[in-house]
Amino acid sequence: MKVNPIAVRQSVLTMLYQGKASHLGSNMSAIEMLVAMYSSVDCKKIQENAKDRSRILVSKGHCAAATYATMAHFGILPMAALETYHKDGSVLAGHVSHEVKGVEHSTGALGHGINVAVGCALGMRSRGITDAKVLALVGDGEIQEGSIWEALMFAVHAKLNNFIVLVDNNRISSITNTEKVINMHPLAARFQGFGLNVHEVDGHSVRAIQSAIESIQTQDKPGVIICNTVKGKDVPFAEWQPIWHYKSLTDEQYREAHAHLESLKVNS
Repeated sequence: MKVNPIAVRQSVLTMLYQGKASHLGSNMSAIEMLVAMYSSVDCKKIQENAKDRSRILVSKGHCAAATYATMAHFGILPMAALETYHKDGSVLAGHVSHEVKGVEHSTGALGHGINVAVGCALGMRSRGITDAKVLALVGDGEIQEGSIWEALMFAVHAKLNNFIVLVDNNRISSITNTEKVINMHPLAARFQGFGLNVHEVDGHSVRAIQSAIESIQTQDKPGVIICNTVKGKDVPFAEWQPIWHYKSLTDEQYREAHAHLESLKVNS
């Protein structure tokens, strides 16, 4: 199934606006990553909760709206469910929740999802599931958590070649630039030093991310894809603006952003 990232962005924008929710920047930066991830697995098996399904874990739990919208565009969730996002009584909360069908694990406490993903990869291999993979999406601020590196050390030690990490490298952590919190440069060299197969790509190119996933699958060790992204991508007044980790859209801002996305969709 071919999914247009701009259409997913439109869904996310409407979800955030109607739900009076925040995290616009974090959601918009990860959309091509999510589209590439779900394009690379059998979504029908995820929907059916098949034992031999591939696992997708979004450790960066505050991009819940983008996760749910992508799942809906791939047919895992009903599109109508998106209208309930962040509203009273809805299971579609502001952080990724396993109460939602097709979600593997509740995340939002940063650094946890990737550890669960490593456990999934080990468990699948121990049960002889060889045709599926585990994809874990993490934020570049999140990888400052020490537990991330413990998980990666074990994944390399165990040679979990069914395990792939995708880093949303938007270079903004909460309210400031990530490097001002903890400077992780040179990022690729850090991952290589831990023994991972490292790719660095344009995080807004679905094809580039898919190609990296395919390449890693041919190797005998786990891999990481550093996806260079723009926080607030395709919402001009929000791009590169840390405050859009927190702000909610006004009526005027919603109309402006919606019109811009519509123009991008027409020309895509």
